[in-house]
Amino acid sequence: MHIRTGPAALAIALATAAALAAPTARAAAPTDDGPAEFTVDTTSDAVDTDPSDGLCRTASGACSLRAAVMAANSRPGSTITLPPGHHRLTIPPDPRLITGDNPDPTTGDLNVTAPTTIRGSGARTTVIDANRLDRAFRMQADTTLSDLTITGGVARQRELPITDTGGGGIANGHRLLLRRVAVTGNSAGYGGGIFNVPGSHLDLIDSTVSGNKAGEAGGIRFDDSGTVTNSTVADNHVTNPGDRPGSLAGYGGGIDIRGLEPVAIVNSTISGNSSSDGGGGINIAPAYLDSLPFPIPDIVDLPLGRLTLRNSVVAGNTVDGKAADCKRAFAAIVSQGHNLDGDGSCRLTAAGDLPSRAPLIGPLADNGGPTDTAALLPGSPALDAAVDCPATDQRGVSRPQGTACDIGAYEHTP
Repeated sequence: MHIRTGPAALAIALATAAALAAPTARAAAPTDDGPAEFTVDTTSDAVDTDPSDGLCRTASGACSLRAAVMAANSRPGSTITLPPGHHRLTIPPDPRLITGDNPDPTTGDLNVTAPTTIRGSGARTTVIDANRLDRAFRMQADTTLSDLTITGGVARQRELPITDTGGGGIANGHRLLLRRVAVTGNSAGYGGGIFNVPGSHLDLIDSTVSGNKAGEAGGIRFDDSGTVTNSTVADNHVTNPGDRPGSLAGYGGGIDIRGLEPVAIVNSTISGNSSSDGGGGINIAPAYLDSLPFPIPDIVDLPLGRLTLRNSVVAGNTVDGKAADCKRAFAAIVSQGHNLDGDGSCRLTAAGDLPSRAPLIGPLADNGGPTDTAALLPGSPALDAAVDCPATDQRGVSRPQGTACDIGAYEHTP
């Protein structure tokens, strides 16, 4: 066989190499600035080398969660797929890199600035851990999260004038959909699990918010509208830290509502939450009207905020160790029927309501399904006591399993 040598052979070799490399280069480069699909292939917390190119590429050539978020911010509407794994944030926040309302995407929490969908492989296998360095997410655009767990968030960094210490797991400023998500083990000054600022909206579906702590709003803080459907808000806690005046702390162990827009809770369970003031399970008092220096007579009814309850359990919540499921001030808690209230403080009077009834529910546990639930025990008054329920419960079990569907997020299977 004759082997070419010399300049001609070198030119041929270079041309051949270029031809072979060209398709790869074209495939890697974005064809436009439209939506993309990014698949994370490492649990490292490395940054994107060039967020403006629309590619998810760290210095090592891998695609980390942080790099994927940074790349998606330059391509609105993108989808990020997360495989099973423990995605731990390891880069501490640097306050020097923040200018006004513009957080630094390369440090601290994950900053979503363009519409993005992030899909995990299951809340029990895909974990995003903020490592107690900062909150996990700050949402500055419409976002959907599904099938993952958010944990280890601590709101320390002062990024927003309103939520300087808000949202241990998530600080939400736009429309946020959480489906089959667990928000657990986070802490903050306000909204230990999730803080929703004015102008935002949260849809929580088939999810669990548990084990979060805050100075106010242990589980979820609503400063605007939202829905909680087929979900469990349990074992969240509020302790007044004593560093804010009046009732600006200590309220809303499970859910605290401060906005004027409606919040709806459907076939959900709010149990085992505690606070030092207000409602241990649900507290609703727009604009902090519960901080007035005089008691509010029961005859005063000026509903500036509105919460609706349907087919839901609100029970086993406490304030200073005493039963206290609900507290309202200048706001309405409106029953749409078939709710169970453990101590009667939610003032339920609609058809099918069960005020001042022991719910007979178990502790938060893995009862099957993607996220933890509080199971209804045999003999619970919530069994077969609801109507017009979602087609499945929080675990994905079809409803009804008996003569009618059950109150709360859990459908009892005989």
